[in-house]
Amino acid sequence: MRKWEPIELLRHVRHDWLNRLQLIKGYQALGKTEKVKEIIDHIILSTDQESKLSSINLPKLALLLITYNWESPSFVLNYEVIGEGELKNINDHFITQWFDTFFKLLNEYAFDEEENELNITINIYEEKVSFIIEFYGILKEKKQILCYLQEKNNLCQINNIHVNDEAFSFELKPRI
Repeated sequence: MRKWEPIELLRHVRHDWLNRLQLIKGYQALGKTEKVKEIIDHIILSTDQESKLSSINLPKLALLLITYNWESPSFVLNYEVIGEGELKNINDHFITQWFDTFFKLLNEYAFDEEENELNITINIYEEKVSFIIEFYGILKEKKQILCYLQEKNNLCQINNIHVNDEAFSFELKPRI
């Protein structure tokens, strides 16, 4: 996982916000008010998700997920937090390392020319969490991904692995 300097973080955030504002301004100048509304609604939704993610007491994971798309990966990462609560018994360092390694594998084996997408749903219920991971796109090699998912470890459990030629999904549950 990349170690971000505070000034780098601020520069990326400022750049993202300027891009959003320029997009709104452009559509406004063209008189496309419905498009402006759509962009503003998307900004509100993504800002709300960033806020939820930042509040669950997994700061390293939050930083990884929020900044991931800044480095032009071979897939677009989306995340959604369902439920609320502060997770106290989850090893933030371990879960972040697990996802970082998983993302590196996906970057290595996902075709760059395709519109690949990775969706992570973080379900929180009574201080417990599960992650539903869904990938849509084309992989050069599924075997390495499956091997990683099937590795035994004491800190998390992987369930419900489903794979086909253009998608895969699974559930990750940290052990407490």
